Amino acid sequence: MQTLYSYWRAAAWMAAAAIVFSGCGRPGDDRRHVTALIAASEQMLEQENVDSAWALLEHAYDEASRHHDGSALAETCLAMARHHNMMDRPDSAIASLKRGLAAYPEAHDSLLAQYYGELSATYNIKGDMRQSVDYGLLALPLMRQYGSEEDVAITCGNMGISYRRLGQNDSAAILYQQGLQVAMQAADTESQAYLSNNLSVLYADMGRYDESIAYADKAAEASRQAGDDVERLSAQANKGVALLLNGQTDDAVSLLKFTAAQADSTGSTPLKLKTLNYLLKALMEKHQWDAATVYLQQGEALAAQLPQAGTAAAGILEAKMIVLTEQGRYTEALLTIQRLEQLMQQQQVIPRHKLLACKARCLAALGRYPEAYQLQRQSSVESDSAKSREASRKLDALTTSYRVMEKELELSRLREQQAASQQKNAVLLALLVLALLLLALLLLFLRQRRQQAQMRETRRYVDGMEQERARFARELHDGACNELLAIGMQLRQPQPDVSQVGQQVSTLRTQLRNLSHELMPPQFSDGVLLHEALGHYLSHLELPGLSFQAEGTGWEQLPANVAYQYYRIAQEAIGNIIVHQAEPQVQVSARCQLPHLQLLITSRGSALPGDGTGIGLQSLRDRASSIGAQFSTHTDTDVFTLRVDYGTP
Repeated sequence: MQTLYSYWRAAAWMAAAAIVFSGCGRPGDDRRHVTALIAASEQMLEQENVDSAWALLEHAYDEASRHHDGSALAETCLAMARHHNMMDRPDSAIASLKRGLAAYPEAHDSLLAQYYGELSATYNIKGDMRQSVDYGLLALPLMRQYGSEEDVAITCGNMGISYRRLGQNDSAAILYQQGLQVAMQAADTESQAYLSNNLSVLYADMGRYDESIAYADKAAEASRQAGDDVERLSAQANKGVALLLNGQTDDAVSLLKFTAAQADSTGSTPLKLKTLNYLLKALMEKHQWDAATVYLQQGEALAAQLPQAGTAAAGILEAKMIVLTEQGRYTEALLTIQRLEQLMQQQQVIPRHKLLACKARCLAALGRYPEAYQLQRQSSVESDSAKSREASRKLDALTTSYRVMEKELELSRLREQQAASQQKNAVLLALLVLALLLLALLLLFLRQRRQQAQMRETRRYVDGMEQERARFARELHDGACNELLAIGMQLRQPQPDVSQVGQQVSTLRTQLRNLSHELMPPQFSDGVLLHEALGHYLSHLELPGLSFQAEGTGWEQLPANVAYQYYRIAQEAIGNIIVHQAEPQVQVSARCQLPHLQLLITSRGSALPGDGTGIGLQSLRDRASSIGAQFSTHTDTDVFTLRVDYGTP
């Protein structure tokens, strides 16, 4: 919070500028034009464009005067007073405020609240704390009814400062507490920083340094959240002086020097002077009088730019009083004390008992012992009063109340977080239920797909079995039955050819033997290897020109199902070759090099014409597909080639 008198923010800058430059040409535009000029001026003032801001206010005042608009004049004068206060010109601000009230005597309560609040802040800057309190007492009820929460918090803070400087710490504590409660409930971090800084100063004055440091830390955190560098540096300065009073002198000097260097980069003369005042106290505590003298000169130069009755300027007089006393310049110190006593009629610049003690020391050094003795006794009495049990009790109550308020706000935040967490959990639960539902649907879909695949596999198996039965039936019918018929016909001859009958019986035996081997496949799960089973099967086929070659390793690692399907493919393929090729020359080769397995069957012989899409080949393709193997055939004149590849070469 950059000033005590900052109550309301400017209207939107872009809209204001648009109205300013558009002028007024319709009834009712005059008032809007003045309002826009004021808003634009406040925006420029925030950007430290002081001259342009004041020029706009003068233009607004001329417009309102030309149209005899009392309400517009009152608003313009209020804006002018704020401008004067920001420039540390309280007398000019008071004149503008009185002129505005005179121009609009029928001002409504909400405008009066702003006027009384600004008057209270202005007299505070001027150093007239009694007038500041009087106007604050008028402003606060109106602020609570018509102002914002920030207005109420700031008014409480301003009045608390005025009461503290009048030595009425109890009233100051109550107003600080009320303002801080409003600011915390409104989550107004800017006002929280301002009020916490004031509480830090109050606790330091009362000798409660740990609490003063705690409030300075709270002010620093709130100002960081609000992005207010002036309040942040003020909090650092308050902490520095509390550390000093608490006996942590080295830490205090280090922090105050750092803060004073940072304050130089701001445009706030009161802040610069405040940090210098605190730094002077720390240097004097360490008896570094030369350094204190240098900073004192800087402080006096800054104080000359401010109202001499103001607190910041008065604070430099305290430092000057102490430096002059320590340097033995008692007469000059008494003159400075005299100026401080004049200011003390309006406000308590420093605790009265400290002023009396310093005056007593100077008088004693000048040989005025009776006066010094009386002042020292009075100082002791007022020091005990400042540390009275009742005042301490009230501050204890304030601290307790503040901590309770913090706990209540924390509980409120926890309830909000809990409600948000419950809502989040409900959403997550709904998403989880939806995910489970989708998963169930997916599993059902996959189950149906698997069942359909199993049905297709079963159908292929049944179709294959039927094809096998049909093939065996053909084999028996075309082979064995025909041979038996021929034998029967031969035996019915008057003189049968025994040698021919014997040849026919031998052929029949071979056919039945081949069929029996096909009907009894090996059990590969019992340790039978594919290349051994194929060799055994082919060795029992009485087929001239048949050759078999097996090579590679890893036969024992082949899955039983893969070995079985390869064995059946070889059986059916050779059976089909025997049926469809006359006197075939068959070459079978099997090669295993895991994870690759290859079966290659080549036959030469006269073949019947066909397109290669018969049931026999389809059965072989289905067997290869069931184990994920690649199946291919090729026919070139009288050469037929079949190849089956399983796995990756």
